[in-house]
Amino acid sequence: MSRGRFSGALAAQNPAKVVICYTALMRRSGAIWLAWLLIWPLAGQAGEFDIPELGIRLTELPSGAAKPQVIERPAGYEATTRLGPAQLSIYREEDPVPAGSDVAQPNYRALLDAKFGKTVESKSEGAPTAVGGHSAWTVVDARESRASHTDYACVTYVIVDGHLYRLMVTADASQGRPPEFDSLVRALSAVTFEEVRRANRG
Repeated sequence: MSRGRFSGALAAQNPAKVVICYTALMRRSGAIWLAWLLIWPLAGQAGEFDIPELGIRLTELPSGAAKPQVIERPAGYEATTRLGPAQLSIYREEDPVPAGSDVAQPNYRALLDAKFGKTVESKSEGAPTAVGGHSAWTVVDARESRASHTDYACVTYVIVDGHLYRLMVTADASQGRPPEFDSLVRALSAVTFEEVRRANRG
């Protein structure tokens, strides 16, 4: 089965889940991973984390994950947490996106690729997904970074209330895809969006 047909079937069965497609390298490491990841319940939940600076709530962050840390970037706010070798980063751009922006459009995703670098190639890879009830675009990628090491990445773009969010899970491993990566990817399916609240706002 081709990647497109497989991704489409999963999208129809699980429209609200984050992970839909994966690369040839990840297929070679186990074709059942994606389906298992979408249906297996998240074990060892650590409760909810409210991140008002970004207007998000993490409701299923796995046990053992560090408390999310928020950093103000030049063009937005970023929250990060780690679980073993895996890292989850959620970034919200402060400026609204241009009118008509749509993550489903390849030309818009090409702009995102240029802005955020080549962690993944979202213009030509990935599939439509949904996060917190909002239409999104997700790419899962694995590539050799150096001898015996593989970089794993899951990147989702979603526009909420006129602002771009990038949700990204990454890991670098030498002994296959780490389970912590899978746990953080599953946690993305339970992200919810709220009103942004910051202490410095009057």
